[in-house]
Amino acid sequence: MERLELTSAGGARLSVLDHGAAIDAWVPAPGSGASVVVSRAPSDRLAAAAPYCGVVVGRYANRIAGASVTIDGVTHRLDANEGSSTLHGGSHGFDRRTWQVVDRAEDRAVLRLESPDGDQGFPGTLVATVEYRLHDDAVDVELTAVTDASTVVSLASHPYFELGPSPVVTVPAELYLPVDVHGIPHPGTAPVDGTRFDLRAGLAVSPSSGFDHAWLVPGHGHRRVASIAAADGSRRVDVLSDRPSVQVYTGGSAGGVAIEAQQVPDGPNRPDVPVVLRPGEVYASRTRWAYSNANER
Repeated sequence: MERLELTSAGGARLSVLDHGAAIDAWVPAPGSGASVVVSRAPSDRLAAAAPYCGVVVGRYANRIAGASVTIDGVTHRLDANEGSSTLHGGSHGFDRRTWQVVDRAEDRAVLRLESPDGDQGFPGTLVATVEYRLHDDAVDVELTAVTDASTVVSLASHPYFELGPSPVVTVPAELYLPVDVHGIPHPGTAPVDGTRFDLRAGLAVSPSSGFDHAWLVPGHGHRRVASIAAADGSRRVDVLSDRPSVQVYTGGSAGGVAIEAQQVPDGPNRPDVPVVLRPGEVYASRTRWAYSNANER
């Protein structure tokens, strides 16, 4: 397992692994504090995929009901690794692969993965890349993919942010996706008004909060889709992305809170969600994690 240590001009540090293209530590400038993302021992990463700590997940982030996709009238059976569903691309998804480091600089790294036709049941040979750019107070994550046959794609970075106990999570969304007992979204959406899913003003969360849901953040292009702050307000990470939804997961055994900007969960089974990538097209997404410290504002 290769570890890449990136540094910014102001001393921020980012640890990137070729296994799963994972972020294993992020210490904003001046680089002397604690990591604001959860790390895992190499032996733990090799032993089991869950809980997807800091990795890039794919081909399709989150769940696909029935472990199948139908593209242009052809149904493709996928690897069912969570009951009858496919979670994060299958039991040997992109998080379980060794990515190739194709470019790097002191504050930048680019990793590449080729997924063959039929991989976990998905059609087409897909070439995925992730680029990490480290700044003093932010990390930029750019995910791209191309294919030689029509397929479904939703790549996502899966960090667990760690800002101490009872962090406050904010999601500026009026709608969320209710799910069944298997975590599969029901058809349609539901308003957050008057429910525990109203995170617009921020909510202190814990491992028992029971969130493993997606919110639909209004607007298009790069915008703030979520924030997580220390209980005392001293530190905060804003998540900005061009993705239509953000998944918040509070129950991970790794600790911390997973905030995943992504395509809509179970998109292949939602006719209103465009998730098919065709030859000649480029899948591209941009996400930024922006850190701030109240003592430095």
